[in-house]
Amino acid sequence: MTVTVAATCTACGACLATCPERALVAAPRRPAVVDSLCTDCLACLEVCPVDAIVPSFHPIEPIHPIEPIHPIETASYRILAERVDLSAWPAGARDVVARMIHATADESFAATARIGEQAVAAAVAALAAGAPVVCDARMVVAGIPSVTAAVCFLDRVPEPPPGDTRSAAAIRIAAEHHPDGALWVVGNAPTALLALLDLHASGSVRPAAVVGLPVGYVGAAESKAALWAGALQPLAITNTGRRGGSPAAAGAVNALARLARDAGVRLDRPHGDST
Repeated sequence: MTVTVAATCTACGACLATCPERALVAAPRRPAVVDSLCTDCLACLEVCPVDAIVPSFHPIEPIHPIEPIHPIETASYRILAERVDLSAWPAGARDVVARMIHATADESFAATARIGEQAVAAAVAALAAGAPVVCDARMVVAGIPSVTAAVCFLDRVPEPPPGDTRSAAAIRIAAEHHPDGALWVVGNAPTALLALLDLHASGSVRPAAVVGLPVGYVGAAESKAALWAGALQPLAITNTGRRGGSPAAAGAVNALARLARDAGVRLDRPHGDST
């Protein structure tokens, strides 16, 4: 996928300081992208104050059932394994936590992540079946380009209702369109996660699973605690505390999508085929 830097860039340098792979380099007018180094973590999108960094999709490239592993990704996971012990996590959940750390370079997720006992299996099954993936932010959608069913309803809310937020209003609209069986992903707004919990409590929406990783000083920790304390806990992928964000949420979904593709290939093989 990689990214491009638009002409609206102000050359503030935030992306240069943030990129964990040094895939953005200073240039005369705006940073240049070294495609061979970019691992699509999208940390640069998170920090750009003027939204000048956008994903670059390459539709002419075929999407294989099992995506090739970039050498930098291989090296990143090797370093991660040397720094963080994830052996206590069960298979599947371990992949999700590792991808969250890889996407953010935030090793604290190893200790703060919370994954319900049914969450990984339910999310993988939903993705394998082509279920909608409802996201609270366009940045999350941008971070999961291989998930073609990903949608965001923020554009349906030009102005939030009085006393409400656009994110919460968008979640309520999304619930009208996808009341059953969607994978819900919140990577930005605590109010979006709280709205989803209210909708579930009222019986208006029945998620297949929930990735709840909002970020911030106001409401993020509380909304994630409410998710974990409620009826959706078995289907929840979340964490404790203020940290989270769209890269972490997208990373979790990408891990689930890879698990779904891996499972699909195994299920499609003839009995006894070990290749």
